[in-house]
Amino acid sequence: MEQFFESLPRWANAAFFVAGCLLIIKCADIFCDAAIRLAEVTGVPRMVIGATVVSFATTAPEFCVSFIATILNMPQTAVGNVVGSCVANIGLILATVLMIRAVVVNRTIVIEQGMFMLAAAVMLLVFGLNGVLEQWTALPLLGTLVAYLFYCYRRGCIERDAACAPQMACAADPPAGGAQAAAVAVAGSVRALHELKLVALGGLGVAGGSFLLVQNGAILARWFGVPELIVALTLVSVGTSLPEYVTAVVSTIKRAADLSVGNIIGADTLDIAWVTGACVLVRPLSVEHQTRVLDMPFTLIVMGLLVFFGGTRLRLERWHGGVLLGVYAVYLAIMLTVFA
Repeated sequence: MEQFFESLPRWANAAFFVAGCLLIIKCADIFCDAAIRLAEVTGVPRMVIGATVVSFATTAPEFCVSFIATILNMPQTAVGNVVGSCVANIGLILATVLMIRAVVVNRTIVIEQGMFMLAAAVMLLVFGLNGVLEQWTALPLLGTLVAYLFYCYRRGCIERDAACAPQMACAADPPAGGAQAAAVAVAGSVRALHELKLVALGGLGVAGGSFLLVQNGAILARWFGVPELIVALTLVSVGTSLPEYVTAVVSTIKRAADLSVGNIIGADTLDIAWVTGACVLVRPLSVEHQTRVLDMPFTLIVMGLLVFFGGTRLRLERWHGGVLLGVYAVYLAIMLTVFA
């Protein structure tokens, strides 16, 4: 597929690039609406839905790009895409969301989910200190993924039961008959299945649009002579993060910003635990000096700031977004002036 795009004239690459952007925007809108309705149907909190279902679908582009890069023995792209996406998700995407509107958050959930995110990031930094991610590192990374998904499942059950308990306690009438209850359950299941189909359709569209954007954007960047690692940390990582970006902005405009916060935390956790864990199963990945001394430390900084801001206040304020965006700007400035 890459050879096909390489054979095209550069104006065609630019056209595919724009088409990918438009496809992402439209499908992200479908995706976000379906995810919100799915949360309402199932009774699972939006933040939990955002941290699992939405995060897996919006992380699919990162997985595809990094996994393919691993198979093609392009470790700079594989690792750079993951790390660049993590720092962009918080420093650019969440910062933009917060500057649009302050977001009310559940401090307990932010802290608990944030610990999984930070644990995965610390493991990635420690494992790569010697300049290579060995294949055995896949075990703790994928183990973190399993533990995180189990936590999200348990948290969703707790939140759903807590929401249903007052309604059951205040019910004055006897429960509906067996036939009526069964009909309600079937109707709920049918609606949930419908929303899941829309989530899958939207997610596939977002992934397809991201593929077009990244493939053709990378070709255009190489045409201008930009190094592979810089391309992976900027164009590729931001391109594969567009699903999170559009989903976050759309959900914020629709006043469902708790979905976007959960999506960002979940996406960063999955980027490291799922994407990197799966890639190192294929072959060891080299970690560049820049990634060890600049990219990963800044990733930990923005992650730590997010957990600190969300864990000490009832909501994330607009000035929090300004701080995160400022840190991201400093990161880009250092990368482009020192390492480019």
